[in-house]
Amino acid sequence: MDLGIQGKISVVTGGGSGIGEAVAVRLNAEGAKVVVADLDPEAAKRVAKAISASGGDALAVVCDATNPEAVDALMEKAVQIYGAVDILVNNVGGGSGIALVAKSRLEDWDQTIELNLRSVYLCCRAAARLMIPRKQGRIINMSSVSGKQGEQLLSAYCAAKFGVIGFTETLARELARHNITVNAVCPGYVFTPGWEKLAQAVKEIQPAYADMSLQEIFEARVKAVTPLRRPQTAAEIAGLVAFLASHEARSITGQSISIDGGIVMG
Repeated sequence: MDLGIQGKISVVTGGGSGIGEAVAVRLNAEGAKVVVADLDPEAAKRVAKAISASGGDALAVVCDATNPEAVDALMEKAVQIYGAVDILVNNVGGGSGIALVAKSRLEDWDQTIELNLRSVYLCCRAAARLMIPRKQGRIINMSSVSGKQGEQLLSAYCAAKFGVIGFTETLARELARHNITVNAVCPGYVFTPGWEKLAQAVKEIQPAYADMSLQEIFEARVKAVTPLRRPQTAAEIAGLVAFLASHEARSITGQSISIDGGIVMG
């Protein structure tokens, strides 16, 4: 099925690894030109180089998505090289200070909110200013199953991802009259570097997991809470993102769509 993404200009933050890399590769496969933005210059270059080697068109840009000047420079670079921004995928995220609230540190809370929520705000603001005059655009924000239900040890991360959903709904209402859709994707369990950090924290905090590998902890958690009893893959998440960026999804906006094996229903 032709998604109508051919030739569109996409910006993917956190595009140097994990879900972001899968999104960049998938959008390229659908014919989009991809700006791979990442704080890690080597990671961004690696993904952009792989896309170019496959016959695609990609540009690596180093960007701290929590810095307003860096975000503005990212969008300016996309316009300078490609002429526009049609699709924005806000994939930057993660967390620090995995802990019970009573034992948490304020600096870890602030850092997690900044990384997951401030970055979305800054990138959406910059992209909206480019999309509004053109009366078109697709914005996809990465939330999480943790943006729909609270989880122990992840108070800041849950708060940020809940915030992404609320922000998405607000921005969708503001931009609808400009023919710009804004949606959130809520993945379940994908074994990314971020999940490895969480598994390590669980291993240290909960004695029952002390003798298990990080992969085993991840798989045990998946089976315990996921009706389909299997994790999600970065490629699956990327497929949903590509659909939301497409012409086929032109009437979908303000939604937070779960792709989590049935963890959150309704």
